[in-house]
Amino acid sequence: MDMKVFLTGHKGYVGRKLSQILLNANHKVVGCDTEFYPSNMSNEQQDKNIEHIVSLKKDIRDLTRNDLSGCDAVIHLAALSNDPLGDISATITNEINYEATIRLGKLAKAANVPRFVFSSSCSSYGANEEIVNENSPLVPLTAYAKSKVKSESELLKLKDDNFIPVILRSATAYGISPNLRLDLVVNNLTCSALTTGKVEMLSDGTAWRPLLHVEDMANAFLLTLESPEDKVSGEIFNVGSNNDNYIVKDIAHEVEEIVPNSIISFSKEANKDHRSYQVNFDKIRDMLGFKTKWNLTDGIKDIYKVMKDEKMTKDSFEDKKFYRVKYINWLIEQNQIDNSLRFSP
Repeated sequence: MDMKVFLTGHKGYVGRKLSQILLNANHKVVGCDTEFYPSNMSNEQQDKNIEHIVSLKKDIRDLTRNDLSGCDAVIHLAALSNDPLGDISATITNEINYEATIRLGKLAKAANVPRFVFSSSCSSYGANEEIVNENSPLVPLTAYAKSKVKSESELLKLKDDNFIPVILRSATAYGISPNLRLDLVVNNLTCSALTTGKVEMLSDGTAWRPLLHVEDMANAFLLTLESPEDKVSGEIFNVGSNNDNYIVKDIAHEVEEIVPNSIISFSKEANKDHRSYQVNFDKIRDMLGFKTKWNLTDGIKDIYKVMKDEKMTKDSFEDKKFYRVKYINWLIEQNQIDNSLRFSP
C-alpha cells in the first residue's frame, strides 16, 4: 500500500537517503527540515527525485496538527544529531530532541496518523561490557543519548489500538549520502586517510562500536513502515548486524589496508572514549527479516572511490559544511541563528 509519509529531517544525512528510498518504493513524502545544512556533494551524488517531495521549511518545535493532515505515518529523524552537537547546550538538546519529539507524537496521534517511527540510537547503551540487546539496561552518557532514552519511554506510552509507535535504535552510521557527514568515525577516518595520508585517530581506539551503512539504515525505516502492525506496534528494534561490531582501532586498520599510502596516527587530543558497547541485532532479523546489504570493507571502498571522484582535498575535508558542530557554531557566529538554534529575525 502506498503511504503518505511525514518525514522530519528529510534534508539531512540519513533523511536524503531515506527520501530517495521512500520515493523509489512509491510512497509520497512530505518532508520537514530547518535546512540548516546545505547539500554538500556534487550533482552526481544528488537524488534526481528530490523535486517530488513536498518540502516544508520549519522547525519541529513549531509543527501543527494541520501539517500532519492526511499522513499515514510519521518517520521522525530530526534532532541535534550527535553527542558533540548535544554538548552545545543540554537544555536546547532536551527541548528539540525530547520535548519537541513528544509534542510531535501527540500531534500525530491527534491528527489520526496511525504509525510513528522514531529514530533512536544504540548510543543509549552508553558503556556496557556485555553484548546488549533491546532488554539490556540503558546507560546514556551524553545529552543526546539521554534525550533519546526519555523520548522512547514517553512515545511508547502513547500506544493504543489506533496509534503505533515503533522505536529504531540504529548503530553508528557511515557511508555516502547526498548530504555527507564527516563527523562519523568511518567516514572521518577514510577521508582523513585519502586527504592527509593519516588515518588519524581521535581516541585511543579501544572502544567498541556497532556500525550501519546509511543505506541499510534507511531500508530499516522502510521495512518498519511497511511491516504488519502486530509485528511492530510498541516494539523497540536495534538496527544493524551482529557481524558489524568493531573496535575503533580495527576500523582504522581496515581503512589503512584499503586507502593507498595511508598510515594510522593518533591526534594529540586522543584519549579514551568511555562510550563503548557491542550490540545484538537478532530481534529485527528474526521478527522482520532485516538483513544489511553493506559490510565495512565495501563501505570504505565506496567512500574512498566517491571522495576521489569528488576531488576531496585536505582543505575540503576540514570544511565546516561536513561537520555538524562546526556548522552550527558558524551559523550562530554569523547571526543566522540564535542561541536557541532558531533562525534570527
